[in-house]
Amino acid sequence: MATARREDRDEETMIRETPGVCGGYPCIGNTRIPVRVVVEALRAYGSTDAVAAYFPQLSRAQVDAALAYYADHPARVDEDIESNTRAFAELISRTR
Repeated sequence: MATARREDRDEETMIRETPGVCGGYPCIGNTRIPVRVVVEALRAYGSTDAVAAYFPQLSRAQVDAALAYYADHPARVDEDIESNTRAFAELISRTR
């Protein structure tokens, strides 16, 4: 039980939503790396080990905290993913 509480505190301190930073969506600490990027990397690479290797500037605890945040708040992160997907599609359509 103590381990779960410690993990919860780690997630709370490692993941932040700051107005004006990355659209106010959840990021890992002060890194400006959005949780959505870690989630998308997991989808692309298939394992947390691969995600941790892809982001050497993040600790394994930070990667785990981002994925735990997503498990607890999927709608918030999915909203960020969808928002960025739309923005990218709009940018591409403007450049054609």
